[in-house]
Amino acid sequence: MKKELKTQLTRERIIEAALIEFSQKGYKAFGINELCKNHKISKGILYHNFSGKTELYLACVRESFQKAVSIIRGESGDIPSLADYMERRHRFSKDFPHHSHVFFEVWMTAPAEIAEEVAQEKAVFEDLNRQVSEKLLSESTLKDYISQEAALYYLTFIQQLFRSYYLGPADLKEPAVWPANMKMTSKRSFIS
Repeated sequence: MKKELKTQLTRERIIEAALIEFSQKGYKAFGINELCKNHKISKGILYHNFSGKTELYLACVRESFQKAVSIIRGESGDIPSLADYMERRHRFSKDFPHHSHVFFEVWMTAPAEIAEEVAQEKAVFEDLNRQVSEKLLSESTLKDYISQEAALYYLTFIQQLFRSYYLGPADLKEPAVWPANMKMTSKRSFIS
């Protein structure tokens, strides 16, 4: 077996084990010693492939987000309809529970000490969400007084509210705020 292939297989085995541990314990409670003990991985081999907990976690995050985006986009790679998007997100969670836990932890409450590093992976997923929302809105007939920009902002606002539900006050850096320049009444709806 070529050295590059052996190294790749070793890294994949370590990431697979780490996904299990991170999904069960989260980033903060995860320990390298437990990972090595529970999955019979030599510390020397682990540290030969990863500098430590943070690099290993980021590898798991990268794989989880790439897998989620790949599944949601589907074989065609096109932006899915909202119904396909929801079905594929459900399938991702069901078929890849460890990836899903890591994905959800980072998307909802990225550990502050690595927030910058995970921002790029999150940005790709958030861009996909924006594209799905734009597609939904382009296929909908909006009320005359609602611009596509305002409707898109509203959908983003709802997503922020959902996210803030899972955060404690200490974790919530940017509360979901409806901008003063976008007027809305509770008696009106966006879609005709």
